[in-house]
Amino acid sequence: MTAETLTLTTGLPLALPYFLESARGLEFIGFLFWIWMIYECATRERNSTEKILWLLLVVLAPVLGSLIYFLVRVVKIRG
Repeated sequence: MTAETLTLTTGLPLALPYFLESARGLEFIGFLFWIWMIYECATRERNSTEKILWLLLVVLAPVLGSLIYFLVRVVKIRG
């Protein structure tokens, strides 16, 4: 597949890495974000009860739990 064909068929600029143009790339980024939120929760939470509850939320509901944890706790801790 040539560069011209890639631009015409996907409509995405060639400056993006190829893996970001597919659903697999987005899945990979989501997976990395999920792992990052598990790490943040395990290392940053001081109260063991809150840590367990947050970890359960993030692990059992990966997409929604990770987003909620990021918006509620990570922004608050670092902000």
